Amino acid sequence: MRKVIEAIRGVMGVSGVVLWEREANAFHKLLPARLTAADTESICGQLVKFGQLAGKVREVKARFKSGWLWIHCSPKFALAVIAKPDLNTTTLNLVMKSSLSTLESQVRTPAPQPTVLQYVEFTPDHVVAISRAINLALGHFQGQVSRFEIAEVLRQAKTQLLEDYPVLKHFTVDANGGIIVIKGAEKHMDADAVPAAAQLVANFVRLIGARTSTIGFDIEKLTLGLHQMLAEIGFYNYFASARRYVPK
Repeated sequence: MRKVIEAIRGVMGVSGVVLWEREANAFHKLLPARLTAADTESICGQLVKFGQLAGKVREVKARFKSGWLWIHCSPKFALAVIAKPDLNTTTLNLVMKSSLSTLESQVRTPAPQPTVLQYVEFTPDHVVAISRAINLALGHFQGQVSRFEIAEVLRQAKTQLLEDYPVLKHFTVDANGGIIVIKGAEKHMDADAVPAAAQLVANFVRLIGARTSTIGFDIEKLTLGLHQMLAEIGFYNYFASARRYVPK
């Protein structure tokens, strides 16, 4: 992916490129150094929102006094190109044609929408499994960012989701960058905890992506020891869907 966006960035007049993979919810970006982390997160967030709302609109080109904005959407990815007024559009057209073809062949197709497994009885053991899954996911980033930062981002991810997933009130964030189920709460939780936990992990990964790379994050590999239990309650399917959702 890096070579593709580098080729686009190399066109005269192009100042920034952002690629969002829908399936992995991963970003590949080459943006001006003057942009802050907040600026970058905002650009990525807006690209995701546009990609989710685009429908049949595959491409938008807009010219402003300050330059160009070129967005291309496909079922697999969304690509944004930011350029200066002196953009060489002829060259960019040629490079984009080749680059889009490469991306279509390399980017993974999004997973299907989740199937809810109604016949599985949700038990306190499942609560233990999903809380463990969350902590294993968080552990992937230990060593890349501090435990304090992990805890900070996790609280932010949880806060953004509480309105839509009130069951998350039963989970608390500890100072060491982990999640804990409030004592006794597992007795009062139901299957709604599964999509909530999946969304919490997905939202955390999206937010932590502003601080470190999320490339290589694979929830199924990280939770291999819990795979059967998580699969039977649809956790992985919910997670695949959650990676394409951005909280308001």
